[in-house]
Amino acid sequence: MNSRTTMRLCVSHPLFIALLRVALGAVFIVASFDKIQNPEAFATTIANYRLLPYTVINGIAIALPWLEVVTGTLLALGVWIRANTMIAWGLLLVFSVAIFQALVRGLDISCGCFTTNPAAERMTLWTLVWDLIWISWGILIWVFDHGRYSLVKLLKTRKEKIASP
Repeated sequence: MNSRTTMRLCVSHPLFIALLRVALGAVFIVASFDKIQNPEAFATTIANYRLLPYTVINGIAIALPWLEVVTGTLLALGVWIRANTMIAWGLLLVFSVAIFQALVRGLDISCGCFTTNPAAERMTLWTLVWDLIWISWGILIWVFDHGRYSLVKLLKTRKEKIASP
């Protein structure tokens, strides 16, 4: 077995993929906490990107953190893995574009990723790199996660044990 085959087996191992899924879910859950508690500050953070009309910012500031927490929770539990991976990808792609354009335009702002505090660490290229890393986790989850380590699999196994004589 060559090193490429060994690497593929490690990267595609169901336990590794489940850990990535839980970690990506945790990223979304943690990212939502401060935004849920401070929707007005989060709206200001969104406005700082100078991308969206003011008429939609408040709605996004209220809805987006709840989408993050639900998506993250369902990912971590392994419920509707492919659908939630697609939602996570979509969010991460939008975040990546927003971060990229802000960096290109030289906006000196906090990304608002994990805190709504305007004095938080400023956005850098590393902010974008982390988003791209999380996107790659999503790709691995999409390709290799078959729900082996998930709440759905656990409940199905328990149901089968109860139903069998």
